[in-house]
Amino acid sequence: MRRLLAVAIFSVATNASAQLMTPLDLVTLAFSGVRLYFSESVPKEMTVSSSGTGKTKEEAVNNALLNAVQESIGVLVVSDQTVENNKVVRDLAAMYSSGMVNSYQIRNCSGDSTITCSIKAVVSPWSFQRKLLGNSKTIVINGNDLQGQHMTARNTLIQRYKLTEYYLSQIQQSGLEVKIREVKVLPSMKENATVQIDYEVHWNPQFKKDITAFLLRLEKDTNGQKENNQQVYVQWGPTGFFDNRAYINTYDSNFRLMMLKYLNEPIRVRIDELKTCEEFESAGGVFGVDWYGFRQQKTVEVSPNQLRRISSLSMSLGCRPGKLL
Repeated sequence: MRRLLAVAIFSVATNASAQLMTPLDLVTLAFSGVRLYFSESVPKEMTVSSSGTGKTKEEAVNNALLNAVQESIGVLVVSDQTVENNKVVRDLAAMYSSGMVNSYQIRNCSGDSTITCSIKAVVSPWSFQRKLLGNSKTIVINGNDLQGQHMTARNTLIQRYKLTEYYLSQIQQSGLEVKIREVKVLPSMKENATVQIDYEVHWNPQFKKDITAFLLRLEKDTNGQKENNQQVYVQWGPTGFFDNRAYINTYDSNFRLMMLKYLNEPIRVRIDELKTCEEFESAGGVFGVDWYGFRQQKTVEVSPNQLRRISSLSMSLGCRPGKLL
């Protein structure tokens, strides 16, 4: 049995640390030299989209669940030993995956000899923490010296970065949805067919609820209403009676640039049957999709042979422009 070292570091009454941590209990667990950190920023549940392969549907789904657990554990890692992180995290996911997945839905499965299944799983990082702390080999050490203050502040910031990047990176994969309103073939004397697609993009309501709740929690944890330290301002609706904005202190230029990149990246849509990808700028960034509305009319010229046996078109988000998929 590998030895686990749990170091519980509590908040201290200094201005620097107060800006970076909550007054609640903060816990670092070390596993084979890799530190995993638990703070108030970690949500009780995380919705993770993942996929897995196997010889049977059951094996593919189980591997997809294992990948979902591994991804959620990944946001807890604050160690410098990145070379071995993946193996250690895979081992941890294999050990505790059955207790971390609260529920899941199978999105689709495809393939013959090798089957690939994509799922959406609800994973609980806190059940993972309870299992580790319940291990008989765990040693708990409390401390609040200056080194402890530094490690707590550093771990908190690293974890916030990972959690924020996770949520923002999922926007165009799971957060946004596309709906086709109308598809029609326009009259044309050209050899190629002219297809016009009228569509709109909007947010998945549950994902938007989750990510905005996370951003508001970050605002509170980073004292965003009163301080300004590498701050990012996020607004997802008109101001007024509702709290539709957040001020987040990142305390780090790379953290701030990462947030701005995801918040302002173009909307990317894919016409699945025609294997094309387009990108468009959205007023107000990705959060402006619901606020300002996002509706487009796309006209595509294609060979008539491409339309053979196609009675309808479908669209999805999160593709790479200029690449045939």
